Amino acid sequence: MSYKITSLTNRIWNVRGGSACEDIVDILARNRGIEDVNAFINTSVRNVMPDPFVFIDMERAVNSIVLAIRNKRRIAILGDYDVDGISSVSIFIKFLERIGADHAYSIPSRFNDGYGLSIPNIEKHRDCLIVAVDCGSNSREELNYVRDNGIDLIVIDHHKMATVCDGSIIVNPHRPDEKGHYQYLCAAGLVFLCIVGVNRQLREVKFYSNGEEPNLMDYLDMVAIATVCDVVTLAELNRAFVSTGLKVIGQRKNIGIDALLFAHKDRAVTSETIAFFLGPRLNASGRMASADMGVKLLTTRNPVEAKEISLRLEDLNRERQLQEMKIMEEATQFVKDDLNFICSHNADWYVGIIGIIAGRLREKYNKPSIIICCDSNGVGKASCRSIEGVDISAVIRRGIEKGVIISGGGHSMAAGFSMDMSKIDDLLKFLKEDIKYKPSPPELYADCIMSLDAISIKLVESMSVLEPFGAGNRYPKFVVPNIKITQAKIVGENHIAFVMADDKGNSLRAISFRSLDTPLGSLILAEKIVPVSLLGTLSISSWNNQQYVSFQLEDMAESIKI
Repeated sequence: MSYKITSLTNRIWNVRGGSACEDIVDILARNRGIEDVNAFINTSVRNVMPDPFVFIDMERAVNSIVLAIRNKRRIAILGDYDVDGISSVSIFIKFLERIGADHAYSIPSRFNDGYGLSIPNIEKHRDCLIVAVDCGSNSREELNYVRDNGIDLIVIDHHKMATVCDGSIIVNPHRPDEKGHYQYLCAAGLVFLCIVGVNRQLREVKFYSNGEEPNLMDYLDMVAIATVCDVVTLAELNRAFVSTGLKVIGQRKNIGIDALLFAHKDRAVTSETIAFFLGPRLNASGRMASADMGVKLLTTRNPVEAKEISLRLEDLNRERQLQEMKIMEEATQFVKDDLNFICSHNADWYVGIIGIIAGRLREKYNKPSIIICCDSNGVGKASCRSIEGVDISAVIRRGIEKGVIISGGGHSMAAGFSMDMSKIDDLLKFLKEDIKYKPSPPELYADCIMSLDAISIKLVESMSVLEPFGAGNRYPKFVVPNIKITQAKIVGENHIAFVMADDKGNSLRAISFRSLDTPLGSLILAEKIVPVSLLGTLSISSWNNQQYVSFQLEDMAESIKI
């Protein structure tokens, strides 16, 4: 039995499993289409990992890297400034350091250089074997420059691409001539597979004369972080990467990650820890300062340096949060009911924050959202987040054809572009004509309806066998019906904590994040006597060495009969 419920904030709840009258793991597995729970739980990297050479150009890439290592030629790793780019660079650096190979790395500044490859950065490393990670597939001008000037460059990337530049070595599951396998991998996953191939060939040529090969599984902590933070589907190999990577993180082998987890020493590390704790702090380096800081943290062998960097990242993350609140308030003023998209712009907004703001506005208003500011050169920089049914990367391509956008690209749900700010009116006119879809209320999915007295630490712990949760294996969500809200209070800057109670004397602590001054927040603070139904997630929290279950509220509806 399933339910369709319209909430008090005009969203549709799709409750898949009816009432929780059976084992919760069975309910979750059925809702996710998992037929063999044991096989799903026991997925391992070794069982599902393909031969790296299944990818076009992977063998050429591996051969070039191995030749450079054996000839003691410097290898320069060029990456991107997000978590996937930082992790991809760090995996390569740690491997090359471990085997004693000469290397360098470079990540562009979000503020001065922009995204991806640049000819000046390529020129700095023209005598090296250059490996571009998490970027480069669509850098046609730069790839042509490399080819025409006899520079050796390899691209390991996962962004969509329409054509392959002649003469380039590009490893990308989204190549138009690929067979379509493993398109769910992020760049760090592809880098790991490349290193597996390099390690295999080094073994075959007796490079490890002392027999001490690096343990490649130790790098899966960084692969897991990148996979979760890049929000790629946690299917098959990705699930194995994250599952094993979480175990490696738990072993505290990377002193940089361990230093960053100083506030989580007493908690189990889950995909949620990566998404909401590790990811934002690593991202803060590229958003607020230099992504180089994130690479140094992940690759350092100095505990003192690791602690210093982790504290700096904590400060940058707090600064990011303050900037985010300010820009969000200003950007919301551009929202118009008569438009089926949001386009907010201010030359002075912080370029490192606009992607977060676009996501927040998309989440709040269920519309494609575009946030534009100016970089240090006065060029308009936009970050976009979209909804199902609107491929924002396709919108950008059409904008380039119309001449209102200079360049850009990305994924269907998240992308970015550059523009001449003098053409902002032309852009708005183009968006009005181009973005066409039939608005519909956003849907929230829940796994089942669960009474308050059924919720326990044991129940939450039992769900963990299906970890890691994320894209493609969504976090379990539940509807708790017919409860009353009490003791509501504002905590932090804009969160609301409260207690949910039923008429049997059961109660549960709850919180609604970023809900102050929202319709949902107003409903919570009203503390209506009439029973309501709440949709959200469950987690185990602790206070004074005591564990308890906490409910994270996402939405509220009227009382329902079950």
